[in-house]
Amino acid sequence: MGFWEKILPGYKGYKEREESRNTDKILREYLTAKLKESRARYEDFKGALTDRGNLDLFKPAEKVTQVMGRVINRLRYANYGFSGRWFGQKIGIDELEKVHEFDKQMATRVQEMQEVVKGLEGLDEDDAITSSLKSLADKLREMDEALNEREQILRTFGGEPEK
Repeated sequence: MGFWEKILPGYKGYKEREESRNTDKILREYLTAKLKESRARYEDFKGALTDRGNLDLFKPAEKVTQVMGRVINRLRYANYGFSGRWFGQKIGIDELEKVHEFDKQMATRVQEMQEVVKGLEGLDEDDAITSSLKSLADKLREMDEALNEREQILRTFGGEPEK
C-alpha cells in the first residue's frame, strides 16, 4: 500500500483511469484541508502578532493571508482534470506518472508550508518574523505557480480541462 492509500480513504491512484477524476478530487480535498489547518494556525499567530502592536509586521503578514487564501481557493476549485476526452486518447504510463509526480510535489509544498507556519509560533524577534513571513509568502507563490503548471499539464493531456 502506497503513501496516499494510507492517508486518503478512497484513493485508488491514477492508474485506474475510470477512478482518476474521483482520485484527483480526493487528493485536492486532502491538500486543501491541510492548507486550511495551516491557515487557522497562521491566523492565531497573526492575532498574537497584532497584540504586539508592531504595525510594520502586519503588512507582510496580511500579504501572506491574501496569497494563502488565493492558493487554497485555486486548489479547492481547480479543474478535476482527466476529462472524458482524455480517456478517449491513448494515454501512456509516462503521462500518468507525470501527473502523479506533480501531485507528490504539491503535497511536499503543502508540508513545507505547514512547517514554516509552525516555526512562526516560536519567533520573538521582528527580523526573524519578517524573514519567515517572506519565506512563507515565497512558498505560497511557488504553490500558486505550481497550480498554473497543473493546469498546463491537464491541457496538454486532454485539451481544456473540465470543472
